[in-house]
Amino acid sequence: MEAAGKTTAPTSNSVIQTMHFLIVFLGIVATIAFFIIRAHYAYGVAREINRDTKGLQHRAKRSFQNLVGTRLSRVRDPQLAAAILLIQIVRTGSPVTAQEKTAILDCFHDPMRVENPSAMFAKAWEYTENRAFFSMVADELLPLLRDRLGNTEKQQLVEMLHKVASAYNDVGELQQSSIARLKKRLFL
Repeated sequence: MEAAGKTTAPTSNSVIQTMHFLIVFLGIVATIAFFIIRAHYAYGVAREINRDTKGLQHRAKRSFQNLVGTRLSRVRDPQLAAAILLIQIVRTGSPVTAQEKTAILDCFHDPMRVENPSAMFAKAWEYTENRAFFSMVADELLPLLRDRLGNTEKQQLVEMLHKVASAYNDVGELQQSSIARLKKRLFL
């Protein structure tokens, strides 16, 4: 009988150790599950708050822009403004091609007489956005162009826009209407 008692004692210790390990393992799994469920709930609540406050976020952004102004509205150099428009007219639909870039740089040389055309192109490029609407960009630069350019310079700008827009292909319908809109608003 003693032999039977000795063999059962180590078995009960191993069962107790296994039970302790199982309890610790289940506790860790339960803790991880609790935090995952809690994080999922917090994410859902945060997303709902974000959706509910979209209007407030837009209003705050507009108020800040009205106070400080957008990047484009802070441009004070009419040459830079013209350069931005020359790039944006071809950046509206597709990437700028080599022919379009050459036409832009040619405009920087001849009518605009820019001292460093490459630097002007790089600086103006930072103000443009791929697939941004030309009219929205032009509207922000329009007060500067209207005030600082003479009628001859305004006409040259419109001609340069046509030249750049037709550098790779024929002037597209959207480009044509955008240039016509700018011309109409520029000469008011």
